[in-house]
Amino acid sequence: MSKIAAGSEVEAYCTKCKLVLAHTVVTMDGTKPKRVQCNTCEGVHNYRAKKPASKTTAAKKEKTAKGTSRKSRQSWDEVMKQAADKPHKQYSMSGSFNEGDWIEHATFGLGCVQSFTAPNKITVRFADSTRMLVCNYG
Repeated sequence: MSKIAAGSEVEAYCTKCKLVLAHTVVTMDGTKPKRVQCNTCEGVHNYRAKKPASKTTAAKKEKTAKGTSRKSRQSWDEVMKQAADKPHKQYSMSGSFNEGDWIEHATFGLGCVQSFTAPNKITVRFADSTRMLVCNYG
């Protein structure tokens, strides 16, 4: 392997081309390249030996490492036992609901409001699925 110096060629990740390509070293930081110029697009940028990990990949790894919360591991039966003594609202499209409200739907049965999406939608968890419903309508 030859010694890397300003003016020599190295392979680096190009931030414009989004590929690992041949670059010319512009400046050095000790024995490592600091700034490089792409031989393809002539863009000058910091030296990156390989493509950086995407943010979504890093976020997935972090989420997996943290594990799941206790609420998400509860079975629907356990959740229903806890909800038995809580007040239930009858669902209607003109009704107003907040996160955490328990609603009784004519077709889907008992469900818990998971989130509110302005101006007029709620996400509700039912025994068989999670559904988006209309509210505050009319």
